[in-house]
Amino acid sequence: MTTLTRSTRSGRESGSGSGLRLRGLTWLIWRQNRLAFWIGLGVAAAISVYAIVRHQEMVTAIADGHLDACRGATIGAGDCSHKLTAFSQTHQFPMRRPLQAMLALPLIFGIFLGGPQLAQELESGTYRTVCTQSVTRLRWFAAKLAVPVTLTVLISGVIAAAMTWWWQPAGHLLGSSFPWYQWYPYDGIGPVVVGLSVLSLLIGVTAGLILRRTVLAMGATAVVSVGALYVLDSVRPHLLPTTKLTVQHAVDTAAPPNAWVLAEGAADAAGRPVPDVLDCYTTDDYTKCLAEHGRTARWAEFHPSSQLWPLQWTETALCLLLAAALTALCAWWIRRHLS
Repeated sequence: MTTLTRSTRSGRESGSGSGLRLRGLTWLIWRQNRLAFWIGLGVAAAISVYAIVRHQEMVTAIADGHLDACRGATIGAGDCSHKLTAFSQTHQFPMRRPLQAMLALPLIFGIFLGGPQLAQELESGTYRTVCTQSVTRLRWFAAKLAVPVTLTVLISGVIAAAMTWWWQPAGHLLGSSFPWYQWYPYDGIGPVVVGLSVLSLLIGVTAGLILRRTVLAMGATAVVSVGALYVLDSVRPHLLPTTKLTVQHAVDTAAPPNAWVLAEGAADAAGRPVPDVLDCYTTDDYTKCLAEHGRTARWAEFHPSSQLWPLQWTETALCLLLAAALTALCAWWIRRHLS
């Protein structure tokens, strides 16, 4: 009897502590999201195992075929052309579909995890039950946000690391034949996957808070997230300063191999950009024709391949900044409109 009374009193005292009450709320929200977590973790584990196996197969193929000698300037010369074609058919082509599918990963987090996160409780009114038990609206929101954000970062991070590990041998070997700056592989590797996923998640949470209807929130999340992906793809070339280079007596391009060329053209002996001479494309000696018209150089504005990861981290920071802005908007909306 004494033990039972003491345990009950201890439980009541623990219930009066705000710290334990927060943990209890977080535990409740974790239980609401644990199915999504275990499914996501299972998918991430399966992708990781597959990526590790495929990575090792590529590394072995590169070593056995002595393909390291085919990097750079010799990539299309002699026997290398046949070797690289065979390598691409065996290892690069099977990688394309998974990398393309990675663009859907942020949408999945936004539509199926972010959209219903607040909308379901607002639509049913169950949030009032929690908020009438000495839990403030902002504390409820913080817990509702912390759990899915943690799940999103963890699962998308594991998948992104696996895809990056799979892509690297082919990306480094093939260079401009498998350009890093195209939407795939770019959107399917590196930290930008995590940034896009968190941003899409917050778009879903915000839509659910404002619309208060689960299906509407999921639809709005899909539309807005696709729009955000398009806008980010458009601003990506301008996230970091470009390199401008003029090379005299260059025929094809002034940019180095595997560079992301944004603009290029002809230049005169002083290095000033000048229009191309279209008639020279139909002559037998293209270079001589250009020289006769004073076009002795080529200029290019580009991002070198070394800027892949700086661009990725910059875009990730931009995504997280936008996600933080949406979080602030949600907090303001809850204080003003949620009773």
